[in-house]
Amino acid sequence: MPNNIKKAIGGKRKFIYLVLIFIILIYFSVNFIQSFFQNKILSILNSPRFENFIILKAEGYLEKLGDGELTEKEIEYYSNLLNRINEKFKPVLDKLEN
Repeated sequence: MPNNIKKAIGGKRKFIYLVLIFIILIYFSVNFIQSFFQNKILSILNSPRFENFIILKAEGYLEKLGDGELTEKEIEYYSNLLNRINEKFKPVLDKLEN
């Protein structure tokens, strides 16, 4: 009987070790994959191609805005937006004039 108990305890111990090793492997795998994707995203954000893409999108948006007529709602929105920007950067603009 004691031999069967030792086998049962040994089997449970092996199972616990396997579960712990599996959890550790999953943890390191998830960390590796996460850091890999972080590095890929940062390399894309810092690339000149992405910068050109953003510039082209902004130019296209500005060109689209310049093509058509503005509605009253858009005029009000952009007026408020530009006034807030003007107020925020007024000290900077005043310093540039001097």
